[in-house]
Amino acid sequence: MTIPNDYVSERPGLNDIELAQYKKDGYIIPDWHFSDDDVNLMRGLVEEIIKLNPDHQQEQFVCPHLPEGATKPMNSSRHRDFLRLATAAGLRTVLKQIIGKDILLWGSQLFCKPAMTGMEIPWHQDGAYWPIKPLANVSAWIAIDDVKIENACLKVIPGSHLNGLRPHETDSREKIALDQTVKQDQFEQNKAVNIELSPGQVVIFDVYLIHGSNANTSGKRRAGLVYRYMPSTSLFDRSVPDKTNQSGHLVSYKHRPLFQIHGEEVGDNTMVENHLT
Repeated sequence: MTIPNDYVSERPGLNDIELAQYKKDGYIIPDWHFSDDDVNLMRGLVEEIIKLNPDHQQEQFVCPHLPEGATKPMNSSRHRDFLRLATAAGLRTVLKQIIGKDILLWGSQLFCKPAMTGMEIPWHQDGAYWPIKPLANVSAWIAIDDVKIENACLKVIPGSHLNGLRPHETDSREKIALDQTVKQDQFEQNKAVNIELSPGQVVIFDVYLIHGSNANTSGKRRAGLVYRYMPSTSLFDRSVPDKTNQSGHLVSYKHRPLFQIHGEEVGDNTMVENHLT
């Protein structure tokens, strides 16, 4: 789908058919999308974070909305830019239809696959990694570049979220961005759907949806920004042990702030900051 430069979606949220599709397939591409100005802002943020972190694996810029994320610190205003994008009004409208009215932003990640060398992300379910009890999450994956099959777009297995968490196994191959993958006998790869997006478009997907992406062997970069949201009734479990990721960065949940982006602070979460706009 190609979006004209002067097109801005005004339709709020998802209609009943789209909500039904989300429940059936585990993902949806809303009519709403980010503006050209927001896309230009994202591209500037990508260039800045790469410049500040030349030795960092570009597929694993974790939590750029936080000054203490998995990168060298950016200017504080730039972290606030990432946070502002996460709370866009149109996006929050869609999220509250799926999650409910009480929503926490708990994570983000920049997946920038460089041209020719961007790494494969094996088939996985996000829930295999995350400290949320009960496990509930919605991810918003935002295209910063044109995201096509040729430059390793996201691919998903529709309906794979319906059976919960599947067994995973260690993937020890070199040049992959995750170390766990769903066992091959747990799903049918021939049912995969490629999610091609224009800059500013968003795909929303469930915590149990099986997804991944190929290596980027094309001459075009593929950058996407992902935000992670949970209902505030779930618990962000800070007792989960620290882990060092493939880039050598320590991932710790003990002191990560959460942001209330809609509704009220309910449940038993700690370190929650109000970010209602």
